[in-house]
Amino acid sequence: MPIGDAAWLAQTQEPTLEPDLPICDPHHHFWVHRPEPPAYQRYLLAELAADINSGHNVRSTVFIEVRCEYRTDGPEELRPVGEVEYVQKLADESS
Repeated sequence: MPIGDAAWLAQTQEPTLEPDLPICDPHHHFWVHRPEPPAYQRYLLAELAADINSGHNVRSTVFIEVRCEYRTDGPEELRPVGEVEYVQKLADESS
């Protein structure tokens, strides 16, 4: 069983201790292919929604860059902007 796949993640279930406590999840990433080991499966809107709707009162989240979906051409210093464009596209699709 590969580390990070759904079966591996399902091995440990944690109870929701304070389901009414408002939470800001301060750290999540989005990727289609994780660029570094371990090679986790994709993590996009459906996966985030499943996590934040698992019994906790998550009111907001903070996206953190992961060096994924960079532009493949153009000036080197602007290639990371591709990740911002990708995440903005996900945000637009979710509204």
